[in-house]
Amino acid sequence: TLFPYTTLVRSAAFVPNAAHGPRDGGSLTLAPCDIGRSATDSYWCCGPIDGVTCGADSHLVVRDCGAEIELRGSRLRRGPSYQDAAPDARRYLARVGAMLRLRSVGRFHLHAAGVVKPNGGAWLLCGESGSGKSTLAYVLARSGWAVLGDDGVVVEATADGVTAHGWREPMRVSIELARCFPELRGRESLANWMDPRHRTPVSAPFVRRARMAGVIVLERGISDRLTPLAPTAALATLIRQSTFLLLTDGHAQAHLSALQALVESVPCYRLRHSEAQLEAFPTTMHTVAA
Repeated sequence: TLFPYTTLVRSAAFVPNAAHGPRDGGSLTLAPCDIGRSATDSYWCCGPIDGVTCGADSHLVVRDCGAEIELRGSRLRRGPSYQDAAPDARRYLARVGAMLRLRSVGRFHLHAAGVVKPNGGAWLLCGESGSGKSTLAYVLARSGWAVLGDDGVVVEATADGVTAHGWREPMRVSIELARCFPELRGRESLANWMDPRHRTPVSAPFVRRARMAGVIVLERGISDRLTPLAPTAALATLIRQSTFLLLTDGHAQAHLSALQALVESVPCYRLRHSEAQLEAFPTTMHTVAA
């Protein structure tokens, strides 16, 4: 799965620390990318993929095997080595290509969890990797909320508000949380033990889309404190959590405008949370989403 933080600058890209999987983000370092065609290209690295984007066009190559796809306008085209690549490489290319393609229709991927309260209204749970997005989304799912995604949500600004679209992937939580979630007991064989968090797939009700109702920026702490968050501070977080906000291409302005419309149209909060929210989070969300 995709490395989430890709706010890029010309001729350089943020690259995840190799100690973490692409889905986890890892720490960020600034490193040059080898490929590119002109000074107007945005060059980037995304896990095992090298990419270059110019305007609405992108070229993606899996570094190890040479499998490639191209995005021309709004159409994806497979390269000659795509069919011979391993299934994981093809899936990775297709997923990254889909995220890039969505920008052509005004939809932008965020590294965030999305949840929908029982009577409607979507809330984004965003923050750095390890801030508790997936876990707290699952806490809400267990209490009757639906899920748009636990590690990805697509946002779209329309004339009547901002809509969140689901990014459906298996929801995963740490097997160590079996002490809090009894249904995880006996699922050790399903956990990914190469993942530092030892996560295992869990089931949750999924919805395809919902109107945005609010944003929660999560931070871990030793106590619980919920405070209002200014739109500018919320916007800064969403920019950092945006996937493929390429500063030199033609979609950047629409991307930034969609994020601005979101933070200016819904309430935003910061939640510094302790382990107590594993039980209390539904009550917390009932307070802010009432």
